[in-house]
Amino acid sequence: MPGERDEEGIGLISTEEAQRPAAPKETLPRRPEGIAPSPAPTPAPVAAAAARTSLALKAADDVSRDVTAGTVTTLSAVLTSSRTEPATAEVAVEIAYASTYPGEGAEWPVGWLAPGKKKFSELVTRKAQAQVSLGPGHSAPIAFEITAPVGVRYGDRLEVRLHARWSDASAGPELTLACIARQAILAIKTSRGYEREVADTLLARAEEKPDVVFALLVPAALRGYVFAEGMSFEGVHEMLKGIRKARGLVAGETTLKEVEPLLVPKITVEGFVEGAIVELISGPFKGEKARVKKIDQGKEEITVELIEAVVPIPVTVRGDHVRMLERGGGPSGG
Repeated sequence: MPGERDEEGIGLISTEEAQRPAAPKETLPRRPEGIAPSPAPTPAPVAAAAARTSLALKAADDVSRDVTAGTVTTLSAVLTSSRTEPATAEVAVEIAYASTYPGEGAEWPVGWLAPGKKKFSELVTRKAQAQVSLGPGHSAPIAFEITAPVGVRYGDRLEVRLHARWSDASAGPELTLACIARQAILAIKTSRGYEREVADTLLARAEEKPDVVFALLVPAALRGYVFAEGMSFEGVHEMLKGIRKARGLVAGETTLKEVEPLLVPKITVEGFVEGAIVELISGPFKGEKARVKKIDQGKEEITVELIEAVVPIPVTVRGDHVRMLERGGGPSGG
């Protein structure tokens, strides 16, 4: 359209401007003589990115570990260089706590074994820094000794936050290691026959003072023991003080694998055979001797005949209501 700029222009121009001869186009502006050319734009630095990727920080074993109150555990990391020349790296450590009860969480003592050191030093200020010289392809271990305090609550968490970088780089790899408080299964020793009494008394105390004992198990198959699920050995030990017939805690923690068989009820008729001589220990015929005539595995019941009865009448009882005296040799008991 007449009077409009060409495709490279913007807007309209006057007729007078249109009649002027067009100035020759130049790809670059002319530079006055004696002035040096401006330097070319510097491309994005690749060396810094290479420095970051040539330093690796990884956990040596577990990134996160469950711990019980009063225990000491060690978490480790490895700092590795993939540079082709020796260089110095800087490692920064920061400790952070998180509690399910804000403001009430106990402080976890933490010591760290800095690269090149031979002894653990306590991280009192929760922060620390260290420098480590790494040769081409070399690695340096970093270890932390963490103590879960006695007053720890379930789910309390400690984090060890690691930051590493080369001394000539602005950033580098990061890693977070964590310890999380969990409950422990403890064995309480009692006088035989008083397991239930000890458990009932401990349960009453646990209701008044929560977060110490979560659950109790009184296994019928194991006499003289009660199992407690709680946060700490010291906490359960304190609650046991003064309980009649409680003989104390067994040292160490019991694993769930050891307790699992006690959670599955045993078949009460297991081990009985027809013709065996048994004693009734419950019911109207308590104390009477009898001979086993029939065993019902599905119902866990035993049919017996009283030995001293004038007329042999079959009596069906539960398997846990009889006690084995003599196994016998068959249906006739011979």
